[in-house]
Amino acid sequence: MRLFTVMLVLALVLGAGGNACAEEIVFTGKTFSPNRAEIFSPHALTVQPSTKVQASPDANSGVGSETLFSPFTPMKISKLLTDVGQKVTAEQRLLEFDYPHEGLIAERRKLSQGDLMTKEARLEKVRAEIAQIHASLTGARALRGKGVLSGQEVKDMMGELHVKTLEEQALVSLVALDRGVARGGLDAARKKLEETAGERRLTGKAWISAPAAGFVLWVNPDLKPGMILTQKKRLFVVGSLDPILFRADVHEDQALRLRAGDTARITFEALPGRTFEASVSRVSISPLPSDAQMPSQYEVELSLPNPDLALKEGVRGEARIQVPDGPR
Repeated sequence: MRLFTVMLVLALVLGAGGNACAEEIVFTGKTFSPNRAEIFSPHALTVQPSTKVQASPDANSGVGSETLFSPFTPMKISKLLTDVGQKVTAEQRLLEFDYPHEGLIAERRKLSQGDLMTKEARLEKVRAEIAQIHASLTGARALRGKGVLSGQEVKDMMGELHVKTLEEQALVSLVALDRGVARGGLDAARKKLEETAGERRLTGKAWISAPAAGFVLWVNPDLKPGMILTQKKRLFVVGSLDPILFRADVHEDQALRLRAGDTARITFEALPGRTFEASVSRVSISPLPSDAQMPSQYEVELSLPNPDLALKEGVRGEARIQVPDGPR
């Protein structure tokens, strides 16, 4: 009997010691896409329709003039190419629209290679002049040897050759720069407009594409073919779902005891019977705004594997984390 009593006391002491060594922190939160991107309609400016911006002083009057800026170039939707829940790749087209006429004119100006062709022609002319000076200089040196030409005349021709050589070098740099700009402009136009875009090959169709691979999390319900947008609108939200984030506002007493890498078990009322394992990926070092007399809340994020995509954005769940009972 005495032995049984001793063993029972030891078990109680060890049990109490075990509970003292660890504590379970429990908090609730919701799921979020870790890299969600909001996609807005293009061609929007930040000024409002009635906003007047001070322009540069008028050259004739010498006083400043006010210019009324249009806040948005209307765009007409021609095709909606995606829907909520669809998996998309980076640069996959989500929406097709008619590119504004004013925009096409601007794109044609950017694709125009008139300046480049002018510089290339000037470069060829300078090179021809250099070749001519070289030929003349060879003859002049021969005549100088015979005493027909003075040394100053030969020196002047060499000076002219030096100037033309410097001009050639400058034009070579400018032509190379303009060629790079032209290639970049063409690549940008083909990415934004069409794969075969060129100065004379712009059909007026343009696309809005996904910024990265993921899923279409939201589509503006107002979007329909034929719709004309006259103001800036949010069109799509695209983001990944695996892994997915679990984000919560945690009381200061608990948040200060959490560390990145802590393992958590998360359950969701919407998915009864399933327990998900996650790890703490971030504990904010700054509290959320609150009254100075109230305890602070810190944002905590956990990374949660979601290979079967059972979890969507905005699902509420409860996280449980075992932490040591005491300073860490």
